[in-house]
Amino acid sequence: MSIPLSIREARREDADGIYQLYSSLSPEDLYMRFFSFHRVTRGEIEELVKGGDHVTLVAEEGGKIVGEATLYKDGEFSLVVDPRERGAGLGTKLVQELVRKAKEMGLREVRFYTLPDNMPMIRIGRRLGFKLTFEEDEVLGVLKLDHHS
Repeated sequence: MSIPLSIREARREDADGIYQLYSSLSPEDLYMRFFSFHRVTRGEIEELVKGGDHVTLVAEEGGKIVGEATLYKDGEFSLVVDPRERGAGLGTKLVQELVRKAKEMGLREVRFYTLPDNMPMIRIGRRLGFKLTFEEDEVLGVLKLDHHS
């Protein structure tokens, strides 16, 4: 029997769990997320759970945060999934939920930037119908939102 997964908006008390999620990432994972070897600070996590110009979702399983996705008001989003939870569709579920939120917010499109070797993110983009543009050093994924569906 698997532990049920819930996806919900982040709350201030999620800061520790999100910080632990980021702390579990390898240098390569961090590079894929930030395009540089960036260790997240507690202050950055506090900003993430505060909201304001963005909405942050968390995926929680058995009381542990195993994924985080943040959508900014300009339509750009980011995604992090616990390395032990990858390949099971969690990232796709988080992005689907962000797309739903983006429609609620009245955004016309959502987009992500990733590195050309971040195949999991590229697969999510393809699976969900994003138009992918491959540049030498980055990939842009754009999904136009239809507010009638």
